[in-house]
Amino acid sequence: MTAVQDLAFVQRDQADHIGRLVAAFLAGRRSKLTAETYRRDLTNWLTWCHANAVDPLDAWPAHIQLWLAHHARRGEAGTSRARRLGAVSSWYGWLIRHQAAPRNPALLEREERPVRAPRKAPALSDAQTGAMLAAADADSPRAAAIVYLLLFTGMRVGELLGATTADLGETRGHSVLHIQGKGGKARSASLVPPVLLRLHAYLAQRPDVAGAALVPVGQAGAGSPRPLVATANGNRLDRKEVRRLLRRLARKAGLPEVLADRISPHSARATYATASLDAGVPVRDVQYALGHASPVTTEGYDRSQLSPDRSPAYLLMQRFSVTQHENGATP
Repeated sequence: MTAVQDLAFVQRDQADHIGRLVAAFLAGRRSKLTAETYRRDLTNWLTWCHANAVDPLDAWPAHIQLWLAHHARRGEAGTSRARRLGAVSSWYGWLIRHQAAPRNPALLEREERPVRAPRKAPALSDAQTGAMLAAADADSPRAAAIVYLLLFTGMRVGELLGATTADLGETRGHSVLHIQGKGGKARSASLVPPVLLRLHAYLAQRPDVAGAALVPVGQAGAGSPRPLVATANGNRLDRKEVRRLLRRLARKAGLPEVLADRISPHSARATYATASLDAGVPVRDVQYALGHASPVTTEGYDRSQLSPDRSPAYLLMQRFSVTQHENGATP
């Protein structure tokens, strides 16, 4: 065996070892959504290590900084880089506990960490939400089902894409969708009639479902679980496809360009929280619906206190207009 062949064998053996460590780490994540996010970010880090001849099990903080700088040069937001850093740091923490790595290179000093973007996902006004719903109805049954589900339940896009027809059910006479949230926490989202109408219309025209989803799981006639929303071939949708759908519908709905370019599935979640809290729904109820562990997190989604229509400027406009009129000035 030549030196090159021997080196290739060692690399393959090292890759297999690291692959087993990643698989074992991900298997311990209670949430499938978290595991999938960690898998993508770890794959990205390991791919960078391979391309730059870095041994992941002997990496140093300088390597992590170079990796993050690589993504910064590509224009990646600080929030995304912070998420990647958190995933990689969790993996190294697990490796250290299992004596598989000597250090955690992702434990950077505060000033070295990526800065999270301060901008939040924009929440829609009632009029903009109505326009989005109308645009979805005019587009397709699938578009209507997706938009109505996101806006009327506030679920995360990952929860929607991970849901199956078997998760449809009934609780105390109400149609619900059983959701597996972060940390494996289960909750139920109420499906109000407008949502249920669009969802049934969409499922009824899907050949891979053939009406079986309309029978609650466990009852006679229920078919095998299928993705609740799917591609034309019956496969699971991608997050990017949902974001592209929302931005296309936002333009059709006539939303301002600056909003249409930024809208995302998370905007629907922010809209749900903002509208609910603004309507007087108790924080505790909104907290449960969103699957938050703390009410503080729920309150962070509330955009109502930042709503421009609450600005004192509108009251001043009326007051100053009266003053101008009394003084004979033209507004």
